[in-house]
Amino acid sequence: MFIRFLKFLMRWTQRIILITGLAALGVWLFYIGREHQIFLDNKSFEDYRPLEQVNVKINGGEVVELLPRERAVVKTVGAEFEFEAEIFGTDGKIIRTLGKIIKPAFSRDIMINLPALASGSDNYILPAPR
Repeated sequence: MFIRFLKFLMRWTQRIILITGLAALGVWLFYIGREHQIFLDNKSFEDYRPLEQVNVKINGGEVVELLPRERAVVKTVGAEFEFEAEIFGTDGKIIRTLGKIIKPAFSRDIMINLPALASGSDNYILPAPR
C-alpha cells in the first residue's frame, strides 16, 4: 500500500513539474517574442529643447530622420533593443553619437524623448501617447 502511495505521489509530482515548466516556457516565449512600438519624440520636454536633426536606428534597421517637433514610430520585436542616434548641429555636422540598450519590459509601447536622452537625463522613457 505504501509503495502504491509513493507511485501516486511521484506521478503527480512529475505532472506538476511538467505543467509548471510549460507555463514558464510560455511566459518566456511571450516575453522574447513581443512586438513593441517605440515612439521617437524630438519635441521639447521640461527644460529640454528639441534637437536640430537626429538620425535614429533601432536594432540596426532603417535610419529614421527627425527634425525639431517631429515624432516617428518604429516597431521592434524582443525583450530589448539596440538604440543608436546621431545628433547633428545647425551646420549639418555630427555633434554626438549615442548608443544604448533599452529594455522596455512588459510594456508594449514606450516613447523615447530624444532631447532628454541627449542631455543625459534618466527620465527619457515616457509612456506612449494614446
